[in-house]
Amino acid sequence: MSRTASKRALFYTAASSVVVLMFGLLMLLSIFSTYTEGAQLHDELAQHVTRPPIERPAYVPIPMEYEPEEVYVPETFTLPYGVTLPEVDFGALREINPNIVGWIILEGTPINLPVVQGENNYHYLNHLFDGRRSQVGTIFVDTYNRPGFVDHNTIFYGHNMQDGSMFSTLRSFRLQEFFDAHPMAFLLTPTGNYVIRFFAGHTTDVHSRSWRIQFADDAEMEGWIEENRRLSDFVSDVEVGPRDRLVTLATCTTSWESSNARYVVVGRLMPIG
Repeated sequence: MSRTASKRALFYTAASSVVVLMFGLLMLLSIFSTYTEGAQLHDELAQHVTRPPIERPAYVPIPMEYEPEEVYVPETFTLPYGVTLPEVDFGALREINPNIVGWIILEGTPINLPVVQGENNYHYLNHLFDGRRSQVGTIFVDTYNRPGFVDHNTIFYGHNMQDGSMFSTLRSFRLQEFFDAHPMAFLLTPTGNYVIRFFAGHTTDVHSRSWRIQFADDAEMEGWIEENRRLSDFVSDVEVGPRDRLVTLATCTTSWESSNARYVVVGRLMPIG
């Protein structure tokens, strides 16, 4: 090869490297811009969530004047002493997006987010809460779930973002110590507040039984609950029965076994009394 040809080859190689580098930088800037856009919106929405001051009322025992009738009442959850929940201005949030159905909080993590339910299971995969198109998406409830979290199992979907936002935290439930530090989440809704007490978390895929919403009978639901416990990465002592309402939080993950892998965390939904 002549000296001129050699120089020309080096020039083209260098030019190609510069083009590849510039393309890579543009991609990184695009991803960073997407994450920043989603984070800024969530910060703005969080202004509608405020924590009331902690009140410590004096304890006054209430005498039992009669024996109550034995009727089934959904078991409620009592917040630990001194713990308060934020107050959400759902009216203001509904003006931004009428599809809002709740606000989910996993204390000490980035999961402090609005929850919506749309007309299908695709729109909020790539749309923010305020309607802008974005890969960050929005946490949403399966469109086949009935309103009010009344089904046997209500499914929440959220992306696994590389910056740790949205539902990326769910993958941390693969570690027992993470579950021990985060055994429950809170779901605040326009009609009442709930706790989600986790009892199982594991890797699954889009073709598994994890996506069941209703069950034919108690035996089928009990079998589903035990299957989740058997597959779980952590051990939980939360009691769950066929009359309870459940919540499944789901996000994408990676697995050698499946290209359609998902990580799910399943919990018992209890109204806060």
